[in-house]
Amino acid sequence: MKKLLIGVVTVFLLAGITRAADAAGPIHVEVNGDKAASPAQEINGKLYVSVDTLTDALGVKAYYDEKEAVLSLSTMNQDDLIPEILKNVSPSVVGVIGRLKDDATYSAKFKDLIAHGTGVIIKSNGEILTNAHVVKDMERIVVVLADGTGYEATLKCIDEECDLALLKIEKSGLTVAKFGKQEEIINGRTVIAIGTPVSFSLRNSASLGVISGVNRAIESDYRLIQTDAAINPGNSGGPLVNMKGEIIGINSSKFAGTGIEGLGFSIPVDTINYVLDHFTKYGKVRRPSLGAEFEEDWAATVGLPTINGLTVTSVEQKNGLAENDILYAVDDIPVNSLVDLNEAMKKYLPGDTVQLKIKRGSAVQSLNVKLGEKNSDK
Repeated sequence: MKKLLIGVVTVFLLAGITRAADAAGPIHVEVNGDKAASPAQEINGKLYVSVDTLTDALGVKAYYDEKEAVLSLSTMNQDDLIPEILKNVSPSVVGVIGRLKDDATYSAKFKDLIAHGTGVIIKSNGEILTNAHVVKDMERIVVVLADGTGYEATLKCIDEECDLALLKIEKSGLTVAKFGKQEEIINGRTVIAIGTPVSFSLRNSASLGVISGVNRAIESDYRLIQTDAAINPGNSGGPLVNMKGEIIGINSSKFAGTGIEGLGFSIPVDTINYVLDHFTKYGKVRRPSLGAEFEEDWAATVGLPTINGLTVTSVEQKNGLAENDILYAVDDIPVNSLVDLNEAMKKYLPGDTVQLKIKRGSAVQSLNVKLGEKNSDK
């Protein structure tokens, strides 16, 4: 009888190396840079790695034939791997639909004032992450699960600057999405965008592409992932998934127009974690403020590399900054664009003190500033 091996496997694969005689402690295994759950074992002076460690990390399926006493390993090609990923991820992807406020802007754009998007289940008790722009003006929100059942949702938290919102439905036992790591967002890696493009009847549609760029700052206050996976109206709020079945981004926007193709953008997982952490602790994102307004250098505005810093254009509170100061760094983190500054400030809370590197006149100096709180109803 053949059995698909899942979980802890008691069969071990010879790693083909020996351990130094004076080595001690557990032997951790890393596959492609990721630490595996199970350590290696030493048997008679040789190191062995459990089969389940390799199957989990490399996308290999293992079958054990008890009758013939044969262990069979089979690798997955992309044609097999992608359906497996979609099978595992799709239950955590939902459609979001609702009626918009009766507004002249929406009346001209949306038939019957009905709009839709996508969301991702992040907690089994019914918490769902989506884009702020999908739900911010909805008067009634309905979430439709992958099995077609619908639930009315309430808007729990929203942050328009990062374009993320948290919905809640009264349903437990839901399949929760698994999130990946920021450091694994690398140019050229294959990704899948899942969402509800154009029509609500097309829920859980998938498109394949690659990560085309990282740390993009196009029409956003924070850095984004660029991808050529198809992102269409209705995909907003849906996941960008890596080949491990992990969510590395929330699809948010695209460039559209004659002659423009394959320019979609997703909110990366580090920004997602930042926002969700604040939602959990404070019910909103508490943004620190330097108490001043800043202007980018021309080069930064058009996307050119620059080391010219940010110019203070106005001061809102007395904290040591003055108009025409040039800000170069926050706690030694260079800031040469407004996006650089926003990203740097994600590390801090109102009330924290930071050291600024500024230029005033011809003198470069350090300045300690206690952060205020940015006032925002968004």
